[in-house]
Amino acid sequence: MFRNLIEKLKSLVPAGNASFDPSTLDDPIALQTEWSPLKGGGASFCTRQLVQISPHRYEFRATLGAKAFYLIFLFVGLGVSLISISEISMSGEFFTADVLFPGAFGLVFALIGGLMFYYGTTPVVFDKQHDCFWKGKIPADELIYATANELLMPFREIHAIQLISEHVSGNKSSYYSYELNLVSRDGVRTNVVDHGKLDQVREDAKTLAEFLEVPVWDGI
Repeated sequence: MFRNLIEKLKSLVPAGNASFDPSTLDDPIALQTEWSPLKGGGASFCTRQLVQISPHRYEFRATLGAKAFYLIFLFVGLGVSLISISEISMSGEFFTADVLFPGAFGLVFALIGGLMFYYGTTPVVFDKQHDCFWKGKIPADELIYATANELLMPFREIHAIQLISEHVSGNKSSYYSYELNLVSRDGVRTNVVDHGKLDQVREDAKTLAEFLEVPVWDGI
């Protein structure tokens, strides 16, 4: 249900190039790396954009459109729940289907919106002062103790930036979503962003590649 609700609010995105031969990169690690989508789903619109915070730090931040999309779910759900509560207080009927079902649906909708907003706005950071990439809010004084955190990736482990596309089909719509992944020296991938604006993904990949001094593997 959740996925169908999202797909109904997404627009169509022009298709990209689905075929790519990693042997053209002349890099043995590219042949070891998977080229199928790492993260299923994605979005048909731009959800994150690379922002320079300082000469030593870049962050992928949620776009205004993404925040608005998440908040629509939250506020619509809260609105439905508040209407149900109002009807209960006026009628005094607590256990009728006409009151309980809309209220429960509204709470689920609000919960989905809240989770989407929380995870969709989670910081995605590239910091040269700490020579690390990470996701989430990690205080600066804790970073030196966070090397065991699976979300923390030293820059020395980043071998390349991978761009790939995924065709997502729904009941009434379909679109392409584009992944930007980090590839480690042993070919392990870490997803960074996944959205539907190809020009923005390529621009951000180019900027990030210059910052990290690694190549971009454009498989789109």
